[in-house]
Amino acid sequence: MDYVKAAQPRIVALFLVTVLAAMLLAGGASAWLVIAVLAATALTVAGAAILNNAVERDVDARMQRTRRRPTASGRLRPGQALAAGLAAVAAGVLALWAAAGGLAAVFAVLGAAYYVLAYTLLLKPRTALSSVPGALAGVFPTLIGWAATGAPWSGDILFLCALVFVWSPPHFWALALACEDDYRSSGIPTPVVRYGERATRVLIVAFSAAFTGIATAATVTGGYGPSFSAIALATNLVLWVFVVRLLAAQTGAAAWALFKVSGPCLAAIVVAAVAGRLL
Repeated sequence: MDYVKAAQPRIVALFLVTVLAAMLLAGGASAWLVIAVLAATALTVAGAAILNNAVERDVDARMQRTRRRPTASGRLRPGQALAAGLAAVAAGVLALWAAAGGLAAVFAVLGAAYYVLAYTLLLKPRTALSSVPGALAGVFPTLIGWAATGAPWSGDILFLCALVFVWSPPHFWALALACEDDYRSSGIPTPVVRYGERATRVLIVAFSAAFTGIATAATVTGGYGPSFSAIALATNLVLWVFVVRLLAAQTGAAAWALFKVSGPCLAAIVVAAVAGRLL
């Protein structure tokens, strides 16, 4: 069970939504290929999460929110977590290679390496805006799904990549606002620690506006149908209710509420795009 917790299954599930969406939008994938790619990608993403937990165990131990994680609490020793993480990533990459070809496997390797090495080890401890380049890590599952189909590049895949990229930073910044004291004690620079709460809210508004802009552009040019337009409008209205609440209330509870709702908002728009294209 500790290995499962370290794998952060909720994050894995969210990224599998983008893998599945990319495959369905690209088209031409059989049911068995979809299942194989989802399972292999889940292994890869879970392995990267376990490695991330091992690398950040000391930081996590200083934070109230994360101190009970298996690696931070010591229930999983660093060697165990590293071995499990590397094994899961390797198994996922090999499975992708066998089922979907070399390009999908390469994107899996690059995604895990970028997340653990470039983001967690190099960027996150050094810059308060690490979430912006770090958002590229969330794009790799979409690229895996697209590459697995062998389909040519398309506006649909670009839409998914752009949507995930602009969603990720404000999602984390809302968490950083909600857990400001935790991040101060952790030593990890975040916008709220480095630049203050007001600047962080401005950043959240700017990236939320970009998210809405991409969804709106897809409504106008993507050809996803009237159902997508309705769902995208409703989803963005919900998102902005929580953004405005964050600006008005300026409390940790408002930031936490925005953090919790932003994931379902992303999933709703992605699912609506797929449904609109297929139906």
